[in-house]
Amino acid sequence: MNSSNLFRASVCVITLGAGLSLGACGWFKSDVRPDPPPADRPRVAVLPFDMGIEITSLASIQSVNGELNHGEEPRLIEQAVRQVREDARRLMYDRLLGKEAFELIPPEETDRALNELGITTTERLAPDQLAKLRARLDADLVVTGIVQDYGKVRWQWAAAGMLGDMTWETTVIGLATAWNPAIILGNVGFELLTGTPVWFGGAYLFGVAFRPVRVEAWAVDPIDGASVWKETEVAIYAWGRLKELPEAERSKKEAQLGLNLKKAMEALADSLLDEGITKTTLWERRLPREAI
Repeated sequence: MNSSNLFRASVCVITLGAGLSLGACGWFKSDVRPDPPPADRPRVAVLPFDMGIEITSLASIQSVNGELNHGEEPRLIEQAVRQVREDARRLMYDRLLGKEAFELIPPEETDRALNELGITTTERLAPDQLAKLRARLDADLVVTGIVQDYGKVRWQWAAAGMLGDMTWETTVIGLATAWNPAIILGNVGFELLTGTPVWFGGAYLFGVAFRPVRVEAWAVDPIDGASVWKETEVAIYAWGRLKELPEAERSKKEAQLGLNLKKAMEALADSLLDEGITKTTLWERRLPREAI
């Protein structure tokens, strides 16, 4: 097996192992669910998404040519992070809009309410803030989330990811080779060579882009503040989807990360849709158990 084929095979194993270890629950959900009648569709506000990781280098999320002028990088990082947050929200909203499960509140209306109420972060909304949002927007459900990792990956998650990959690959290869020590040790070395770029900042090799994106999202009932849905989605690499981009754009970090963000947000939106949340289910959830 030549190095290119071995690399591609490793990509498949890495992706499968990471997907299993990180629990992509949406794989096992049904793709077919009837849309609720219009009167039973919750009125949903999709709030801005927060950024959970501090970006200190523009080069970690964008391809940068040459040196930046003094003082220019912080401004460009702030601009890039704001765009990531906006894209996360827009991708979630657009995916939900493509189905007829919810009555979505336009983002402009939601932003106007947030500004008027002085709400600047949506990571943890206090009960009084939720009550005010519900009254202002007549919302039955509030959706938001955090982009936890974006190109730059916190070391705790990266170390756990690499360990999970190596454990998974060692088991698969061991069973396939009768636990041949030379092959197993060779794979460990290959994993360190190829896995390190995956988990510690990404790479673009053999036409495969490793740009990890991890997003956590949740939906909250604004009446009692309870979480009615919560999910984390990870997109590690872009391969065939790179062909969606012009060839000149495929090697750019921001383009690769954008593809993975889109994949993660669409999977999150699909997971929320698959929950089958309606006005009726929200009302039933609020009732005392003995009343149901």
